[in-house]
Amino acid sequence: MIERMESAMKTSDWALIQTLYECRNITRAAAQLYISQPTLTKRLRAIEEELGVVIALRGKRGVTFTPEGEYLAVKATQFLSLMDEVNRHLTELKEEPSGTLCIGASNSMARFSLPGLLQYYQESHPGISFEITTSLSSQLCKRVERRELDLAFAFGDIPFKGVKYRFASEQAYLASVKPLDMSRLSSYPYITYFKDKYTQQLIENWWAEYYLTPFPRGLVVQHGDICREMILKGLGYSFFFVRGYMADHPQYVYPLHYKDGTPLLRNTWLLCPDQPENLRPEVQSFIREALDYIRSQPSHA
Repeated sequence: MIERMESAMKTSDWALIQTLYECRNITRAAAQLYISQPTLTKRLRAIEEELGVVIALRGKRGVTFTPEGEYLAVKATQFLSLMDEVNRHLTELKEEPSGTLCIGASNSMARFSLPGLLQYYQESHPGISFEITTSLSSQLCKRVERRELDLAFAFGDIPFKGVKYRFASEQAYLASVKPLDMSRLSSYPYITYFKDKYTQQLIENWWAEYYLTPFPRGLVVQHGDICREMILKGLGYSFFFVRGYMADHPQYVYPLHYKDGTPLLRNTWLLCPDQPENLRPEVQSFIREALDYIRSQPSHA
């Protein structure tokens, strides 16, 4: 008969059965449920009539549950646990961040790293859209400080008035289609593209450790993509920190180190204008998941 249970059973009825089973006493169960003893007894009888079974027997030593009552008590615990899980999940869905995130990044970051991160984030936050701004890192820092951007990814240890998290650290490399004698590097044609002065300074500091000649001026182009194509045509060499530029031609990549053997590295920082708790929920969640994402990548495992 229990299998013919009707939908008239309410959550409060399941709570009544569970509470009475735990207390084994009408008075204590009624107090926990904030109802009167007669009300509890009346509702228990109504449930029994509805299901066609006796759930509990009242005696001098308290309440004794029948086999049917024992079964219903177990199901009451399972049902209430399930309802609690459902309600929590629905609350989380209602609180799911929505809106637009304004994110700044360099051209190389926007091309090679940011798409994967945005895809990862949007899988669990489909209500979020993005507005992406590309610029030099120093300019992005200023825009975050002025709160024109919610977040930005900046290269190098640039002075910044806000909160920053180290997102990644990448090694510099020299790219050339021709074998080079590193002791005569200044004698080869050099190609470069517009970089932030802090990135450029890292490369020049490395150069000064090895060579007495001034850092080469070289041929200057607008973007790293153009620089890469010129390198592939054999027009010269250049320095990169983003492996993606030469991912299809690893044979032309030469990692750079200082004289003591330590790699020439550049940090990538995730910048935000204030402590996360003072920012919008969608900004908070992006910071949290961006850091989880980068830790999950093979190079950071």
